[in-house]
Amino acid sequence: MTLETHFLSLEISLPAATYDLVASIETELRRHGEPLRWAITQVNEMAQTATVEAVVTRPSDP
Repeated sequence: MTLETHFLSLEISLPAATYDLVASIETELRRHGEPLRWAITQVNEMAQTATVEAVVTRPSDP
């Protein structure tokens, strides 16, 4: 099996994620593949969002 590596930039809503921010981020990232690493790179207090940049892997199409 061959894996592809992808770079993602996602916007996460903070009010919906405040109960467990890490779990919310990881759940969202798993929709796109297996997270290798991620970081919160920006927080917009006015919009109550956080930008998350991540590297994920997923199987490549045959």
